[in-house]
Amino acid sequence: MLQRRLIFHRWGSVAGKPDFDPRAVSSALISASSADSDFAIFDDGDSVTAVQVASVGVGSEPTNLRLFALRGADNRPFKWDTTGSVSPISLSAHEYPADVSHVSLWPDGVCAQDYAKDVPRLSRLSLYLRRKMSSHVKFDALYHEDMVEKLKAMEGQMRSVEVAMARRHPETNGQVFGTLVPENFGRKAPSIRFTLGMGRYGPRDRYLDGETEEQVFALAEQADDFVTNMIIRGRNSATGRVETINLLQERLQVEQRFSRSSTVPSMPNPDDVFQALDQAYKDFEQNGKIASAVQGQKMRGKA
Repeated sequence: MLQRRLIFHRWGSVAGKPDFDPRAVSSALISASSADSDFAIFDDGDSVTAVQVASVGVGSEPTNLRLFALRGADNRPFKWDTTGSVSPISLSAHEYPADVSHVSLWPDGVCAQDYAKDVPRLSRLSLYLRRKMSSHVKFDALYHEDMVEKLKAMEGQMRSVEVAMARRHPETNGQVFGTLVPENFGRKAPSIRFTLGMGRYGPRDRYLDGETEEQVFALAEQADDFVTNMIIRGRNSATGRVETINLLQERLQVEQRFSRSSTVPSMPNPDDVFQALDQAYKDFEQNGKIASAVQGQKMRGKA
């Protein structure tokens, strides 16, 4: 069995750009790929991405996409055996080593993907659609409704923040990270981990300053696509107790186990994943979790 997390977002149009229409874009991608099989591949020189339309969707059905992170000719793994022999993995010119994520976009603006180690994230899809299809879309993580209250209770009394980040493709908006993260995060340092805080032995009545706290909020709101771990500790102003928030555990998500594909054992059957995404969506709709979920960009009342 393969373990996956089904993680929910909201998708939306980008201000100043034409409205994003998943079905229109998917139909255009199908047409272009039918005329040229290489059209689905986008190589920006640092990463290679492909998108395959599984279904366009009608009525209330989602648009289903398969998002592939590919390895180009200069970034392909090799094989090794116990004798110490190293040799290339034999692939045809049109074949690529790949990791895949399954993405569903519902007409009401909800989006979900299955997540596991090394699978491409939604920023990669956004970049692909912008550069390949001239279509602009933004994705915003959804959090459980009490997330805002937990963070607000710590406001002004945040003791520490522990962050791990990994940059999976070259395009990053530096304004997201401000002064909290070193400028060389990216090409020079694709992975970074740090802790800011008062320390175990620091005065109990000292907290992170306002500017640093603001950067922590900004990171939580805008950079979920790059954050692989974020733990915030602070004093709850109502109870006086020090509490811990594991940001990624607060996201609207569900754990799911899938049978292995009969043809690719390291991958779940795509139909099973899309069915599970749709069922999770219906469950969250029925119990009101989607309606009450908080978008990352609205943690502090932002539009």
